[in-house]
Amino acid sequence: MFCSKKTGFTLIELLVVISIIALLIAILLPALGKARQSAQASVCLSNCKQMALATVAYATEHDMQLPTVGFSHGGETFPEQGSWFFQLEPYVDDKLLYRCPSDDSESWTTPEAGRLRRVSYATNFMLSGLVSGDYSNYNNIDRLPRPSKTIYTVELVEAVGGGFSTTDHIHPETWFGSPATLDDRVGAQVEIDQHFGKANYTYLDGHAESLARIDVFEVAPGATLFNQSFTTNHFWPDVAR
Repeated sequence: MFCSKKTGFTLIELLVVISIIALLIAILLPALGKARQSAQASVCLSNCKQMALATVAYATEHDMQLPTVGFSHGGETFPEQGSWFFQLEPYVDDKLLYRCPSDDSESWTTPEAGRLRRVSYATNFMLSGLVSGDYSNYNNIDRLPRPSKTIYTVELVEAVGGGFSTTDHIHPETWFGSPATLDDRVGAQVEIDQHFGKANYTYLDGHAESLARIDVFEVAPGATLFNQSFTTNHFWPDVAR
């Protein structure tokens, strides 16, 4: 008669199994996180493409005029219902996603400058028709030298401070100074590295792109505060390169 002997995992074997599982989790988690971020970036870019097409459709029905801004910033006060935020709604088949999936700004729940964040995106104030001088004419697509190189909407900065996290427009006409401070100056208004070091932008020919800051706004070597020249500038309509 034989006695059956119960077998089981030894402590060492259990520790080895646990170590292997922990190692696999450590390997998989970054990959899963990157896949999630990629999916969010794709959703945002798709939304921007819809936004770009809606902008062109709106302009086509309004003698090529662009929507206006609506949320106040600083000393400016505009009627909120006049914002592009509301004006583009009728020009899309599906409801526009006004919050980027990657947008975790505190301003959605904590007011800045007396307002809550309403949208993850902002328009280029130089195309609002509210800038003095020659730029007052650039709220019409037909007057733009290069619509395919002119940015209309950007991903709005998320960080609280400066009042821009709760507005609906940005001010590229204020971006003067040293090339070494470009990330700080542009980044104070635009979320320039939202998606793997890039951000999504819409253009006035109806397309959208994911680009690095250097690809949309870069001061040329040797430029000074009072003599700005640009390697790339997709925000100023008279430059648009």
